[in-house]
Amino acid sequence: MKLNENYILKTVAGMPVVVPVGDAVNNIRGMITLNGPAEVIWKALEEGKGYDEIIDQIKSEYDAPEDVIKADTDAFLEKLKNYKILE
Repeated sequence: MKLNENYILKTVAGMPVVVPVGDAVNNIRGMITLNGPAEVIWKALEEGKGYDEIIDQIKSEYDAPEDVIKADTDAFLEKLKNYKILE
């Protein structure tokens, strides 16, 4: 899994947001606000971590059942793929 280089993670007013740059500004107007687990996933993807490593990292940072973590992670990754943010 690889993030599209035309989307970058920034902090705006203390909140993590994904900002489109270059040609991506034509796909998404504005910014995408991330919650805590989504920020963990994004940073893990930036580091080149795989799915299992991402799940383990979220489990270590958040107290939630593994099946919920996997379902939420899968849903977020699918959204990133739909917007062509994740290749």
